Amino acid sequence: MPSQSFTFIDPAGNQAQYTVYDVDRHNEYHWSTDHGDSGYDSTYAQAQTRARTALKSSMTTQRRSNERHP
Repeated sequence: MPSQSFTFIDPAGNQAQYTVYDVDRHNEYHWSTDHGDSGYDSTYAQAQTRARTALKSSMTTQRRSNERHP
């Protein structure tokens, strides 16, 4: 399935990627992040927004965990 990957860089300079896949036979756009999050939405824009939001959340959680356990 064709896809497009994006790199997100947070304010601390940490990088991570998310991918949005083209519409499938159920008219859904699947997305995933390299932090293990995934899902699907009815439009490409919604899938991209949700993937980016999930990735930001995962990166924030990971950064806070790293700050507590140096």
